Amino acid sequence: MSGPLPDRQHYDAIIVGGGPVGSVASLHLARAGMAVALIEEFEHPYPYPRAVMFDAYSCAILAEILGHDFGRISLKRTPRAGYYLDKDNLDEPFAHTALEVGDTRNWFVQPQVEDILRDVAGQTDNIDTFYGWSARKLYTEGESQLTIEELSSRTMRDLSSTYLLGCDGANSFVRKQAGGSLTQLGDNVLFLVIDAISAPEHRVGDDGCAYQIVDQQRPTTYLPMGVENHVRWEFRINPGDDILEIQSPERIREFIAPFSDPDHTELLRHTVYKFNSLIANRWRFGNVFLCGDAAHQTSPFLGQGLNMGMRNTRNLCQKIELVASGAAPSSLLDRYQAECYEDTKGTIKEALKMGKLLFNTSPPANALRATISRLRRGKPIDITAQIAPTARALDLADDVPSRLRKLLPRVRVEPDGGPSTFLTLLHPERAKIIADGPLAATAFGGLDSLLESVRPELYAAVDAPHAQTMGQALVLPDERQRTALFGDATYVAMLENSVLLGRFAAGDERAVCDAYRAAFQLKSN
Repeated sequence: MSGPLPDRQHYDAIIVGGGPVGSVASLHLARAGMAVALIEEFEHPYPYPRAVMFDAYSCAILAEILGHDFGRISLKRTPRAGYYLDKDNLDEPFAHTALEVGDTRNWFVQPQVEDILRDVAGQTDNIDTFYGWSARKLYTEGESQLTIEELSSRTMRDLSSTYLLGCDGANSFVRKQAGGSLTQLGDNVLFLVIDAISAPEHRVGDDGCAYQIVDQQRPTTYLPMGVENHVRWEFRINPGDDILEIQSPERIREFIAPFSDPDHTELLRHTVYKFNSLIANRWRFGNVFLCGDAAHQTSPFLGQGLNMGMRNTRNLCQKIELVASGAAPSSLLDRYQAECYEDTKGTIKEALKMGKLLFNTSPPANALRATISRLRRGKPIDITAQIAPTARALDLADDVPSRLRKLLPRVRVEPDGGPSTFLTLLHPERAKIIADGPLAATAFGGLDSLLESVRPELYAAVDAPHAQTMGQALVLPDERQRTALFGDATYVAMLENSVLLGRFAAGDERAVCDAYRAAFQLKSN
């Protein structure tokens, strides 16, 4: 870190790893009033893109954490993604995964985002940043004791904290020190990843689109991201390939030539990545927690690696905030893994499934695709990837009534003053109560005692915008969807990330408030 070392040795929380996940965790906890130390071995952000896509949930988290600084991030909306049988004809997809109404998946450039996060963290009074420092020793004796070393001077320093978050990537020091293990969910795959700058006039394809090319010789992902002319390619490395030879300048020119004029393409980097599908068996060790790639790693075919880390770490930080404030017991922190594990495991497996669509280039599979394409006369197949956020029930306890376990239907809504979207994409970072009809001003006064970070937003499903109601008006244009959402209930209560808390009848407002308190194990006033 630059400047004099801080005098503080003990912190409420230490974050090991200063990438996007660790930086967002630091800002969340600092803004909850906690003293935070952020440890990152790289003095400057890694200069090349790694993750490249934010989904709606991550964008909402960043907007909330960064405030007006969120507008400094260059984003490009992703209009569509498709699978193609021929790299020379990117106008005719064999299949496409159309984005849903209201989905806001965006390409971004990670070094820019990390610069902004570091800038904001550096201006936050209760965050001490240790850039250029590496974690060397960790043990827990009541509190976490961490020894760190400044790489430039070899200076050693001892820190302690009440909570410690390992946001330090796939080769996590924290996971290894804690004795954590990983389970492999699918085969690892090697890809040659190339990042470059290429203006639209020198390349093919539409800005912002994702092209998955089922090339019989070498399956390829091509991403003309449209953010500051950044382009990414991912070429599968086949058995028998010479790893060094395929990274030669001549072969790289050969690889990118069908997509971009090599003479007008500025190569930023090329590297070989192993795409893993792994999940840690334990995410909590006392008050030490694994987050992001330290807890789970996925292949990139849904763009969910960083996004899973962002939303899962937010889940943890909300719980730490409640426990640290004395509002909830430490046992609430066990729900971090309980609530996030199955969703994360399912997303990793879904990414594997989508990858197999790209990898399966066997003669029978190629013949089947060609036949289907010919019979459909060029009309692409619709593919729906089941990725988060998905609506599901929260298993609070064994005695939760079955009515609380029913899933939410896919309901299209029109917020007052906002664009049409699906309910699962409407402020996924916030808990919500949706009422069937206008809300009385005093209906949910019992929620005022909840911390703002977990307090649900109120919505009233009405027939037309600008209806007089407490909370925000939400138009449900389809009466059948209204019936599917509410059934014979008056209220639908949700947690963040579209987790259904329950359906409740009119007059059960107290029960709704109690359900939220139970979900966060909040202590009685």
